[in-house]
Amino acid sequence: MEKPARYIGGEVGSVSKAEYTCRLVLSYPDVYEIGTANQAVQLLYSLVNNSSGCWAERAYCPWPDLAELMRREDVPLFSLESWRPVRDADLWGITLQHELNYTNILEMMDLAGVPVHWRDRGDRDPLVFAGGPCASNPHPVAAFFDFFIIGDGERVISEVLSLCEETKGQKRLLRLERFAALDGVYVPAFPAPVARAVITDLEYGNIPFSPIIPSMHSVHDRATVEIKRGCTRGCRFCMAGIWYRPVRERGTGDVCSGITEMIVRTGYEEASLSSLSATDHSGIQEILRELAEKQPSLTVSLPSLRVDPESIRLLRLTRSRGGSITLAPEAGSQRLRDVINKQVSDEDIKKALNEAFSGGATTVKLYFMIGLPTETEADLQGIVDIAAMARSIGRKATRNPGRVQINVSVASFIPKPHTPFQWEGMNTRAQLAQKQEFLKKNMPRKQIKLSMHDIEPSLVEGAMARGTAETSLAIETAWRAGARFDDWTEHFDFSAWEKGFAAVGTTVEQQAARGFPVDEPLPWDSIDSRISREFLLEEKEKAYRAQITPDCRWAECAICGVCDGEIDMRVGS
Repeated sequence: MEKPARYIGGEVGSVSKAEYTCRLVLSYPDVYEIGTANQAVQLLYSLVNNSSGCWAERAYCPWPDLAELMRREDVPLFSLESWRPVRDADLWGITLQHELNYTNILEMMDLAGVPVHWRDRGDRDPLVFAGGPCASNPHPVAAFFDFFIIGDGERVISEVLSLCEETKGQKRLLRLERFAALDGVYVPAFPAPVARAVITDLEYGNIPFSPIIPSMHSVHDRATVEIKRGCTRGCRFCMAGIWYRPVRERGTGDVCSGITEMIVRTGYEEASLSSLSATDHSGIQEILRELAEKQPSLTVSLPSLRVDPESIRLLRLTRSRGGSITLAPEAGSQRLRDVINKQVSDEDIKKALNEAFSGGATTVKLYFMIGLPTETEADLQGIVDIAAMARSIGRKATRNPGRVQINVSVASFIPKPHTPFQWEGMNTRAQLAQKQEFLKKNMPRKQIKLSMHDIEPSLVEGAMARGTAETSLAIETAWRAGARFDDWTEHFDFSAWEKGFAAVGTTVEQQAARGFPVDEPLPWDSIDSRISREFLLEEKEKAYRAQITPDCRWAECAICGVCDGEIDMRVGS
C-alpha cells in the first residue's frame, strides 16, 4: 500500500489506557495527513483522555489502496491506538468539516462493519455521532448518525460520555431518547429543535499541550493554539462568522504560556496562532512581542490576515517563513465588497500590498469569489485590475522586479445555512463557466498565475450544503456508484453524483441553484444558531442596498441575538 505510516499509530502524544470506563473513537473523514491536522479532533482527544475515565482513540479514512486490501482480506476499520475494530467502541464521533467528505463517512462505516443507517444498527453497535460546522445543517446526513453535537464540542462532550456510561446495556432507542434530552444534542430518531451549544470561555486547561505528532508529514505540522473563537466582522457569505459567535478571546498570557508549554513537549519549531481573524485579537501585538522575546528561534505564523497595512506590519514581529503573503479581498469592486460586508476599501488593498512588498514579500496570493449576489462584469474586471495593481506595486517596491509573483485564486460562491445569503441559489454551471472564461481571457499572464476551482465539485458542495433529508439518498447512491475522496481532484467523479441526485428526482445543478422564499420555513430551522432570523433578513436586505454593518466590537451592537445572559463577548486579558 502507499504510505503505510498512515496506519501504524504509536505517535508521540498518542494515548494508551489499560483501564477505562468507555471507549470513544474520534475520526476525521479524510486521509491521515489531513485528519491529524484537524484541531477539533486534537482538542477533544486531549480533553477526553486527560479529564475523564474514558479512552479516546482515532481512526481516519483509509486511502483506496488499503480500503481494497481491507475488503479483500476481511479486515475491519481499526483505531490507531489499539488496532482494535472501531465497531467494538462504545461511541464513534466523526467531524463534519466539509460537505465533500460525506461519502468518506459512508466508506468508513462500511469498512468498519457498522450499518450506514442508524435505523439498522443494533444494541452492540457503537453510538455514532457527528459534530463540527456542517452539523449546522445535519439533515443531509441525518440518516447515517445516531445523534449530532450542535456547536462547541467541549460544552457537551462530558455529558455525552457520562450518559453513555450510565445507559450501557439499555436498548438503543431508549438510550437515544435520553441523549435527545441533552442541551446541544440533536437526535434524528427524536427530532426536536436544538440550540447551538456555546462555551463562555476558552479555558487554559483545554489547550492540547501534548498534541499528537504525526508519523509522516501532515498539512499543518506545527504547534497550534486557538487564540480566539468567533468573528464579528460580519461578512455575509461566511458561515463560520455566524456559527462561532460571539468573540471569545484567550488571554495573552495563556496564549504565550500555552505555546511555550506545547513546544517544550513536542519540539516543534513553528507555532500557528489559530483564529478566523488572528490579527483582530486585542492583544496580538503583545503576544507576538512576548514570543519573539522569549522564543527567538520560534517561527510564528498568522494564518488569517486582514487586508490592511496594520495587519501586514504585524508579520514583522514574527519569524515567518518565506516571502509569501496571502490576502483575501473576496470581491473585485468596492460596491460588491459592500454587498458582502467585506469592510475593505480599495485604499486598504493598495496600502496592504505596498506594505507586503516593502516588507520583503515577493509572492502575494489573492483570494476572490465569483458568483456572489448582484455580481456584474464590472466586478469581474475588478479582480483583473487588483491583480494587475498588485503586480505593478510589487515591481516598484522590490529590488528584483522579476521575482514578483501574483497568484490569484478564484472560488465559486456557495450559499451556506444560517447566513444572510441562505435564501439565495447558487450560480449555474453556465454562469460560472462564463465568468471563469472572462477572467481567463482578461487576466494578464506575465507574473500573474490564475487558478480557479473546478465548477463541478463546487456544485456538488452547494447541492449538499443546503440539502434536506432526501439528500441522504443522493449521498448514499453516489457513494455506491464509486464516489469517495471527492475533495481530491484525482478521485472526484461527477458521474457518480449525477446518479446520486437522479435517485431523488433532480440534478446536482438544480439542487445547488435552488433558492428559498423568505416567508417559508427553511430545512435547517430546527437548528438554532442563536442568531435571529430577523437579523439575517435585515442583513440580506442591506446587502442588496450595498449597505455595510460595522463590526460590533468597535461599533454599536447590531442586535444579532447571540449575546444573551452568560453568552457574551469576551475580549481582552
